[in-house]
Amino acid sequence: MQKLFSFRLNGDINKGFSTELLYGETLLARHNCGGELNLLLENGDRADRFEIASWKAEEAIEKEGKLILRGKSRLPLYTTDLDIEVTYEQVTDRVIKKTIRLFQNDIPRLYISLKNSLEPSAAPRSYWSFDQKDHTGGPAYGVLTDDVFPAAGFVDESGIMVGLLTDSGWKNKWSRLAWRRTSHGNTATIQITDPALLRTATQEERSEGKHHVTLTLGELYGNVGIPFEIKEQSDRRCTFFGRRGYRYTLAMECRGKKRGGPVNLIDSKGNRIDKINDDNVYSVVTQEWLSFVGRSNELPEDGYYTLFFEESNEIETRNIRIFEASPIPLPWHELRQGKELVRTVLIFAEDSEATARNVKLKSQVNLAEGLGFKGSELEKILYADFKMLTWVTEPGIDEPMVVPSTLYFEMYFRDVFWILNGTQDAFLNENILRRIGETMNEQGSVDNIITAYHGSIEHSDNELPYLYLLWSYLNRKRFGSKPDMKKVHEIATHIRQKFDPDGDGVIKTNNPQSAMDVMLQGRPCRFASSQGYYAVALMAAKELGADISEEYVQAAVDAYRGYYAEYGSEGKFIHSFPDNTLGENGDAIGIVANIDLEPEFLSTYIFERSMLDDEMVINTLEKYPVSPEGLMPNICKVDGTFFSKEVNPFNDDLYWKPGTYANGGSWLRKQYVALAVGKYHGWSKADELMKKRLDAELHFDSENPLSREYLSLSGDRGDSAQHRIFGWNLIVLAIHEWLGIRNPEWNPDLSILND
Repeated sequence: MQKLFSFRLNGDINKGFSTELLYGETLLARHNCGGELNLLLENGDRADRFEIASWKAEEAIEKEGKLILRGKSRLPLYTTDLDIEVTYEQVTDRVIKKTIRLFQNDIPRLYISLKNSLEPSAAPRSYWSFDQKDHTGGPAYGVLTDDVFPAAGFVDESGIMVGLLTDSGWKNKWSRLAWRRTSHGNTATIQITDPALLRTATQEERSEGKHHVTLTLGELYGNVGIPFEIKEQSDRRCTFFGRRGYRYTLAMECRGKKRGGPVNLIDSKGNRIDKINDDNVYSVVTQEWLSFVGRSNELPEDGYYTLFFEESNEIETRNIRIFEASPIPLPWHELRQGKELVRTVLIFAEDSEATARNVKLKSQVNLAEGLGFKGSELEKILYADFKMLTWVTEPGIDEPMVVPSTLYFEMYFRDVFWILNGTQDAFLNENILRRIGETMNEQGSVDNIITAYHGSIEHSDNELPYLYLLWSYLNRKRFGSKPDMKKVHEIATHIRQKFDPDGDGVIKTNNPQSAMDVMLQGRPCRFASSQGYYAVALMAAKELGADISEEYVQAAVDAYRGYYAEYGSEGKFIHSFPDNTLGENGDAIGIVANIDLEPEFLSTYIFERSMLDDEMVINTLEKYPVSPEGLMPNICKVDGTFFSKEVNPFNDDLYWKPGTYANGGSWLRKQYVALAVGKYHGWSKADELMKKRLDAELHFDSENPLSREYLSLSGDRGDSAQHRIFGWNLIVLAIHEWLGIRNPEWNPDLSILND
């Protein structure tokens, strides 16, 4: 039976005040050796370093159900006073919110890292992280580990599951930048920022009775280039002096006619110490130079070490560099003069078995509730996942970045459009749209990607300019924000000149201009989604003030409606790609795709204007096969079958197993949009299928109740997407609000911008 998880004041005016955490009447945990937090501080030129350990408050105030701890620490090394305030708040009977506020007004800048250690009152049964129900110790989330969601905790001696969580990367200023773009390909980062946002006690610490789960904010490992010697030119062996406990990073450019192998790290006796991998090494089959970055583990001893290719296969290298990463972390969060720094921690305790499913489910649900979000279990999961995909762009740049999933390190325009239009956060919607607009080139085309540490120039013929217009209108409608009319006019002109030069409202493109841009063709073709997107983008441009006539908008709408027709024995439906030549003698085969109803959704959702008739929508939806779990393929032949390797519409050599990814996987965002359109148009099956599809996200893969890129229809549930914690499914919240299923005020991010 669940008991109240609560806090109580501990200490006095002489010893200082702190808190204890209780489960029922039983002491469950404390923080930082009986204090509240640890701080590591450096001044602006990093000449002076100071630590505050196990900070306790000078005064304690209980007010309106909250416990507020306050104190002022004199820092003579910096000639400044540091004000610290810690507030505890009971959010639910299972979740406690801890808010830490720091303030100083004497020094231009202090670099700070903060540790919040949750320490069980007795040795726990076990530790856990999001992806490991029995965590062996060390990093539990961050660059140095593979867990996809920042949550870790312990199971106490009576079986209570206790977890430590964090606010979003934007609010708490963290990210997971394990990778970076370069001009020679994607590769690992050299600077290790937020290496282990969460840690559990190591085996050594456990044996010494030092039990903890620790959240560390504002930590990085500095790098310095070191000298090395290339002793053998044949395989480019690089020898350097390494130090015990230090990590080393090899950075270089490489190319070759054959695939390479990993880089070996050996000691002076020839013993292999480590194997350093990088995806680009295995893809070296071209004369184009590719970037390689590989990082070693900590070295066991001082001495000379050598790096070399295990299988060089005639690989050429250039611009070789070796960096040493200090094991002594640096603080990087900035406490500016006269500005408050706020960080939020959440702790939960539940009488629940710490199974692989439960640690994921409870972490997400309790995070959402701790942040004040209300809704169904799945809605809470979608919200929590979105929060954990909202990061700071890079250290020292105070701008947010919203990534598609934890396995990404960059922000994609298409994904972030669907993500942020599922939330009520005006700041994020305004900020991200502005920055995307800043990527616009001279032709009026916006870029697809914003990434840390590097630029990106990716202007393709997809739906991005349409989304810019739609998002500009949505921000005005939802938040009262003012659009950038110069860019609106330029983009509106660009899409008309680019896609409809003859001005009849009918467009042909080389791809469906949607998430199915893997269907790139070598010629302009008719695609239903492209035509629909073009029409709804014109509506947005017209409403924003662009010089576009209603007659022209209607011409584009009529062209979209024209994709619905009688296609012989295949019947009536909206044909996704009528110009395909996949049938016998090069004839077209019937294809239906979820994306073809996205424009209708956007038109009805944004403008309350239906472009399609009920019959068009319902007859098209009836063509899809539906699994017992309520899964519909994102695309398939009109007879309900998938594409073969020999016959498919995908570009280049792209192909996926039938029922997976772009070849018929069930994508929640795409399917749910199509089902919402069906419900709007009175399809009798819509309600049941919408419910079943949401349930499938929680139960189809029983150990992974989380937001997924797609679920498999291959017959093997294990073929579902590796991308877990996927952001754009958050649009489900907006759909529910549109349909009257949920109240927008249940979202704590609800905000309105003033004119």
